[in-house]
Amino acid sequence: MAVTRRSHARGTWPPLPEGERIGPVTVVAVHPPQFGAIPIVLVTDAGTRFQVDVLARDDAGPAGVAQTETLALFVANHGDGSTATDEDQGLGVMALAERLARLDVTGMPRLSTMRERERDHRGAAFGVPLS
Repeated sequence: MAVTRRSHARGTWPPLPEGERIGPVTVVAVHPPQFGAIPIVLVTDAGTRFQVDVLARDDAGPAGVAQTETLALFVANHGDGSTATDEDQGLGVMALAERLARLDVTGMPRLSTMRERERDHRGAAFGVPLS
C-alpha cells in the first residue's frame, strides 16, 4: 500500500513567489518538505505543469536533471531514471537550479539524497497537487 502525504500549504524555503518567472517556466507552488524533498510545481509556456523535487546532492548517487553545489533537482515524472525529460521542462529545471544556487540557505530544511529517500520512504507516493 502506497503512503501518500499531500499538502496545499506553502513552504518557506526556497522563497520563490507564485508567478515568478524563472527562465522558460513560471512558479506555480512551493510545497513544504515531504519525504526528504521540497516539491516545487512549475508551468511551461505551453501550459504543462510539472513537479520538481529538490533533494540534497549526492555525488555517489543518481544525478538530477540539474544540480547546484549542494542540491539535486529531479523531475517527478514517475520514471525510474530512464524516462527522457521533456526539453522545456529540463531547461526550466536548469534555470531553477541556477536560481536556487544564488539563494541564502538560511532556513533551508535538511533534505535527503535520492538514495536516502528511496531507502527511507520506499513505496511512498511523492506527487503533490499540480494546481
